Amino acid sequence: MKDWGKALSALVWLSAHMVWADDTTTSPATAAPASAAPAPATTTTTAPATDSSSAAASTSSSDSSPATAPASGDKKAEAALKQQASDASSEKNLAQVFDASQPTYSLLRKGGATLYYTFDYTYYYNAAIDIALTPNSSSISRFRIEEDAQDTVTNSLSLDYGVWDNLTFNTLLPMVAKYDSTNNLTTMALGDASFSARWQPVPEERGAMSTTLFGVFSTASGVSPYNINLNTDLSTGKGYYSLTGGASFSKVLDPVVVFGSFSDTLGLNVTGLNQNRAGQLLTAFQPGATFSGSAGLGYSLNYDISITASYQMGYTLATTYDFAGGTTVRTPDMVAASINFSVGFRTTPTQIINIGFAYGLTQDTPNIDLTVTVPMDISGMMKTH
Repeated sequence: MKDWGKALSALVWLSAHMVWADDTTTSPATAAPASAAPAPATTTTTAPATDSSSAAASTSSSDSSPATAPASGDKKAEAALKQQASDASSEKNLAQVFDASQPTYSLLRKGGATLYYTFDYTYYYNAAIDIALTPNSSSISRFRIEEDAQDTVTNSLSLDYGVWDNLTFNTLLPMVAKYDSTNNLTTMALGDASFSARWQPVPEERGAMSTTLFGVFSTASGVSPYNINLNTDLSTGKGYYSLTGGASFSKVLDPVVVFGSFSDTLGLNVTGLNQNRAGQLLTAFQPGATFSGSAGLGYSLNYDISITASYQMGYTLATTYDFAGGTTVRTPDMVAASINFSVGFRTTPTQIINIGFAYGLTQDTPNIDLTVTVPMDISGMMKTH
């Protein structure tokens, strides 16, 4: 019994000792919050640093490329906010400002060239009374009515070339065919070739008037009316060299364009002639200067069709004819005027065909004048802009 008592006492002691050990192990865990109280402060102190670095990393990542794939709605928003090719940018704005600061002209760009074919038909009719009196003017020795009816067809090639952006040279080469229905005469030969230049001294500005100065040198390459037999031949030129200088003006008053011009033509004297005119021998003549002016307006009906109307007038001073024997004849000053209408048809984005009609208002102008101008594509022959 004593042994059983000792064994029981030892078992109780061991159980008590184990319970005490368990309590000791558990109590630090229970007391841990008190001893670890500073821990939250430490965590609070370091957490912002970790958060800020994460935020910085996130910000840096979002600036460069998304770290994670955005949702479908975000993708659409991101795509919408991305710069498109047509959107404005600092580079495009700079280029536009640079281009806007460059001078602009209405003439051909430097190195550009255009070729035009022009068909022109004119009909001229005039009836004049030819009367002669006896030396004492007591009776009429000759009385007749002279009629002059001519059909003229001119085929011309005109080449424009841009020397500079504000300077364009032009060459005109006409081929003339004539038919005189009164005398049943026909002819076909080269007309008077000409060379001209157009210069814009001041660049164009929005709302301002555009000014172009021009000069023309016209040759006498056609058949001269002063070197033919007037009874059997027809002329295809004016018979003398001439110089023309002037200026043209235009202003856009959308959708109307108003324009005008003035010029002065000086003809060079012609000598060494030997032409029989009404029984007298013509030896020389001095053409009178011609002052011309025009004004009109153009109206664009739409992108493809435009119309133009203008009035043109010329005043020619007296021409002096010198005949053999010292006889000199001076013609009176003459006035020529006409009304012009034209329609432009756009056949392609870069091609416009013009059809013009002019009606003469004075005796020395054609009764009918029909003109068709067609641009020709020469991009394969030379550089164009």
